[in-house]
Amino acid sequence: MKKLFKKLSAFICAGALACTALAFSAFADTDRCIVENGAISASDEKECQSLLEEATSDTGIEFIAVFINDSSMSDYSVQSIANNLSYKYGSNCAVMVNNSGTRYTYVARTGDKTKRITSAKATKIAKNYINKELKSNDNVGAVKGFIKGVKRYKSFLSFGVILIGCVGFLIFFMIMYFSVKAKYKFHEKPSTNNYLEGGALNFGVMQDVFVSEHTSRTAISSGSGGSGGGGGGHSGGGSHY
Repeated sequence: MKKLFKKLSAFICAGALACTALAFSAFADTDRCIVENGAISASDEKECQSLLEEATSDTGIEFIAVFINDSSMSDYSVQSIANNLSYKYGSNCAVMVNNSGTRYTYVARTGDKTKRITSAKATKIAKNYINKELKSNDNVGAVKGFIKGVKRYKSFLSFGVILIGCVGFLIFFMIMYFSVKAKYKFHEKPSTNNYLEGGALNFGVMQDVFVSEHTSRTAISSGSGGSGGGGGGHSGGGSHY
């Protein structure tokens, strides 16, 4: 009985340790404001983290912000960090990476065609919403602008999808309406008086009609070239300030 109790106690302890480790791991994975080399203050980091968590909860978009202060880092490296994080956090993610050392900001966005924004719009978010605030060293304002910019273009995309759907349905309805109307167009009902004269049925024309059909076949040559497909689902754009 004691041995069983010891085994059960050990199992419970192991489970508790595993749950604790999992909790810390989950907390690390949900760290949405990442700061390197003391790029922003601790108070700004805390406020940015709160804003990003709230935006993620409200929209379902994984918002991530990274602040770096490295004058030797290339713009391409900044883009790589943003792209890697956007792929890491799934198919509906928005990432901003700011390197104050080179005064460069890059925005990456993943998602299907209903969520993804163009690279030009990602550049506009970086330039008009984020860098505008960073020029006055307002890191919290930059995160607010990042969230606002992504939300704005997300709403534009949603409206565009609805509009395209409505126009498509209207076109389909009009095609079907005129097709049915043309197919079932009723003419004036014929009168028997046109065929009866003097109590007898008179035929104006007697003609046998034969229908023949001719079918020709043409071989279709297959080309040797082809176009490559791209899965994609990612866009990004950046700007200096």
